[in-house]
Amino acid sequence: MSFVSESPLYPKDKDIKIDIIGVPAILGDPSKTWNTTRDHHSYQWLGPSLQAEIPSARVLLYDHLTPQERSIEIKPTEHPEHKATSEAHAAVQLTIGQNGVEEWADRFLSTVRKSRESAHLGKRPIVVLCHSTGGVVVKRALTRKPTKKGETNLASICIGIVFFGTPHHGSRVFSQLEFARPVKNKLNLKFEMSEHLQADFALDNPDLEAGNHRFGAASLGIKIWNFIETKDTQLKVLVGEETGGEYLAKVSLLVVDDRSATMTTSDVLIEEEEIKRLNTNHVGLARFADDNGLRTDFCEDLKAYLKSTSGQDRAAHHALTSAIMTDVKVDVHQFYKMEIASDARALLVWSVQPTLQDYLDLGPNECLKTRLHPAAENGYHANGNAKPNIKIRHASEVSAPAALETPHISVSAPPVTVASISGESLAPPLDVESAVLDSPTIILPKSIPTRRPPLNVGGAQSDPQSAKHLAPASITPQPTSAAIEHDYDNALHPTREPRPQRARTYQAPSRSTDRFRWVHVPYTHSGWVAPVLTTISQEKKNMDLHRKLLSDQVWLTQHNRGRHSSSHARFVRSACKSLLPRSAEHHHDELLSPSSSINEAQLALYLPYLHWDNFDQLQTRAAVIQKRGDLPHARPIDREIAKGKSTECKLIWQYLHSKWPLHTRRSLDQYGYPALRNTAVRDADQVIYKQTRNPVLPENVSAKGSSMHNISAILRAARGSGPRPNKIKTMSDGAAKVLMVDQLWLFVVDSSTVVTFAAPKEKNNDNPSEEADFRTLLYKDINGDHAEQCNDCFDFAALAVSHAVKALLEHTDDPNLQVFRIFEEYISELTEQQTKSFKEFRDNSRLEVEYIDNRDDLNALLELRDVEDELKTINKLFLEQHKTIKDMLRQYTELNHRQLGMFGRPLLEDVDRCVEGYLEQVASMLTSADVAQNAFEKLLDMKQKQANIVEAHLAREQTEVAADQSRSVMIFTIFTIIFLPLSFFASVFGMNVSEWSGVDSNISSYHAFLYMGTISLAVIIVALLVAFNKYTRRILQRIWKKMAGPISRFLPKIPSNRVQGLVHYWDVERAPVRASPVQIRERSRSRPGRPQTRGYDMQHFFDKSNFT
Repeated sequence: MSFVSESPLYPKDKDIKIDIIGVPAILGDPSKTWNTTRDHHSYQWLGPSLQAEIPSARVLLYDHLTPQERSIEIKPTEHPEHKATSEAHAAVQLTIGQNGVEEWADRFLSTVRKSRESAHLGKRPIVVLCHSTGGVVVKRALTRKPTKKGETNLASICIGIVFFGTPHHGSRVFSQLEFARPVKNKLNLKFEMSEHLQADFALDNPDLEAGNHRFGAASLGIKIWNFIETKDTQLKVLVGEETGGEYLAKVSLLVVDDRSATMTTSDVLIEEEEIKRLNTNHVGLARFADDNGLRTDFCEDLKAYLKSTSGQDRAAHHALTSAIMTDVKVDVHQFYKMEIASDARALLVWSVQPTLQDYLDLGPNECLKTRLHPAAENGYHANGNAKPNIKIRHASEVSAPAALETPHISVSAPPVTVASISGESLAPPLDVESAVLDSPTIILPKSIPTRRPPLNVGGAQSDPQSAKHLAPASITPQPTSAAIEHDYDNALHPTREPRPQRARTYQAPSRSTDRFRWVHVPYTHSGWVAPVLTTISQEKKNMDLHRKLLSDQVWLTQHNRGRHSSSHARFVRSACKSLLPRSAEHHHDELLSPSSSINEAQLALYLPYLHWDNFDQLQTRAAVIQKRGDLPHARPIDREIAKGKSTECKLIWQYLHSKWPLHTRRSLDQYGYPALRNTAVRDADQVIYKQTRNPVLPENVSAKGSSMHNISAILRAARGSGPRPNKIKTMSDGAAKVLMVDQLWLFVVDSSTVVTFAAPKEKNNDNPSEEADFRTLLYKDINGDHAEQCNDCFDFAALAVSHAVKALLEHTDDPNLQVFRIFEEYISELTEQQTKSFKEFRDNSRLEVEYIDNRDDLNALLELRDVEDELKTINKLFLEQHKTIKDMLRQYTELNHRQLGMFGRPLLEDVDRCVEGYLEQVASMLTSADVAQNAFEKLLDMKQKQANIVEAHLAREQTEVAADQSRSVMIFTIFTIIFLPLSFFASVFGMNVSEWSGVDSNISSYHAFLYMGTISLAVIIVALLVAFNKYTRRILQRIWKKMAGPISRFLPKIPSNRVQGLVHYWDVERAPVRASPVQIRERSRSRPGRPQTRGYDMQHFFDKSNFT
């Protein structure tokens, strides 16, 4: 195995940014695979040609064989070395025939690592182009993890893979013996595919499927092109006749069909797979035969992708994925029965918490086996005594007698048979049923007599220096009470032979005592469901376990995705689907209820449930979601998130917009309004948040008080309205609570395995509370001396539903999480506010404007509508739960006929009654809120009517004032009419002009009338402009402001209280003459909130008093 070609031959390191590696089919020719034709000329497109189009790339061609293996050729028959070359060829073929896909992957990985280490390439990114079976080799190599420090991890440096007709799910052509020679000739293979290799490419090979799952997890962030053949390939096969004859015939068929060439399936999730179908056969895929235009387009796409991606981004992306797989802990709990006759409920739990990566690599069984390893390494038993060096051997082996030496005695005992421990135990897998224990070597000082009583109970005394007294004899087991009496009798009669004692041991789980296993995965990430379930199927060597659970009808069709990209629009609809095995007695419609793919009942449950979170965590989550939503890809990785401690933020950044996305936690309004793009305003208006946060109140108002004065202030502070006081009580809102709606995904894989997915409330240093946590409560319930009875997975499923429904409403002691009590208290406060407003309205006998204020009542009405809206959303949640539980009860009826879930049905009935009680409580609160809301609406209506009366009264007063003024004006007009002519003539004839006075020095009447007419005309024009032209008024107002500033500097400042009184008089007392009652109220309300100072600026007073 080596690289046989490199382009360019002498690369400059500063010019090369990426390596492109071409991998042919296993045993294929590394050069001929990529040969194509252009203008009737053959050339190798993957080589200098591609390097010329992408100058920053170095092209390498990989050969699966070593140069010695590739160079072996059989000489012709007449050649003297024919026999030697034939034997060498057969020897090499026999050697490489023992290699499977794993061995070829090891060869490829070793070659790449050595090449990069020798050239000191570091983390230079690579793109791999692989044809046919070579693609499976590359996938296996990418999933291998470094075993030594400093080794290259291909998955961290690979940024793209191109598959040309790779049989991801096996191929009938590659797995059948009759196609071995035709495939060799057609694909230019050096040797025929061995039987080992053919078995690796068999259809539905579990190893192939397991490799696909591992590659799906490792390929996150890698761009994948998948080219699929659409033309049949002609193969010459040997056909046998019924008469016994044979002949060669041409068979046309697809070597790798569309289904096998497509990697993505319902349980194999590939994020960035781009499928392209070529109009060519299997051999022509890697050559782009008869389609050079498509090859050019692919090269352009590859070139553009390489420009937009860097090795640093890929390394950071892979590091973040690895950190997530390491940070997420999976709970694996093994339930087993204690063999205690006096305790019928002795069901114990054996638990481990591996990382998600360890779970997927090892499986749940191997993870459970690590439970006892720390104790074994320390060399101590659980009781603190030193562990003897006991060798486990088979019963067929004979222990060698130990020689007696002086002064030490080496004693050997007969073999002692060990009780059977199943593979579920935590010791290494051994055939312990046929294993025996060699007793340890016992060294006794000769001078110190032993105090151990003889073990032989036959009554004969034995020599303490001999080894015979250590041989165990057959002992009849005795009950505990009889054993106590026997020991007490020995104490009274020391001469009697004592009964041998046996050490008490802890009973570990085994196949005979195991009941079922619970696997819990935190975070509802839809991309993890398939790998987790597939790991269980692989461990039990039955890939059909999870196929129906992940089918379209059970899993895919339950997903809801909104038209917009908001994360809260993605959720799994609540449902309960049981998959029963087909039987002659129970016929059912496959479309309504699909049957199980195994001979056991299965269950899929999706249930929303009420939970809580801190307000600051809700805001942090929303900020990360918004930041990630602005980017089309997860690259480049945000450094703050990658270095942070929040696993949830890392998950959001990595998986929010993937093909199988993460389902984030949803607030109550996000659950109720999934089509709403942004619910930030509604989330900040939750009743729980407003009641658990610190309200902004004046110093003279106490949040604990219940006086009439406090209620309005508290409501205004909760609503965020009203004037802000100068001094407020400050406290962080981080401790404030908000209601959340989380999801529970539960899968009963078989009779012994149940898997759950549920998003936890992320802990932080400030609030590490686990109040009402679903997983914690469920674990505490099943792990204890008084645990709930769960005989099988279906009993556990009912118990999980019970805790999900009751966790927040019945299993919390925090007063800030008493949801129903908080809503009832809030409705009572609003009802009290309504009573107060009615009394004030009743006592408003003088029809004063201040008692017609409706701001507090409007705030209370809005609060009641918020309460009603949230209660309806909670009622919607309870209705979904009620429907799902009813479906479970109907399906448990059938399960009970099969002796399954016998203890689960009473639990479900109890939960169903609880949900009905919750619905009644919500209905009662909705009725109270509706009554208070109707009362406020009636009060506002009456206040509006009273405002109309006040306005009519004011209008009447204005009419009377106008009538009085009209009479005054009429009288003044009459007097004016009488005295105006007299005044005019008296003024005219009283002028001292030269014509009437006879003095020539006086002005003439002509000049007097000229001056008076000109000045009067100018004053009239200016007055008319000011009265009827807005632009003129604005100019005069600006002139006045500029003049008032300098004047105010020389005037003393008036005290603020006097100015406030003047302003109030100007705006309120004189307002009825020129404003409506609504304007009066608005202006009177705007004054108290004005910032107060020790003095009042005269310029401000002039502006308000003259140009309002």
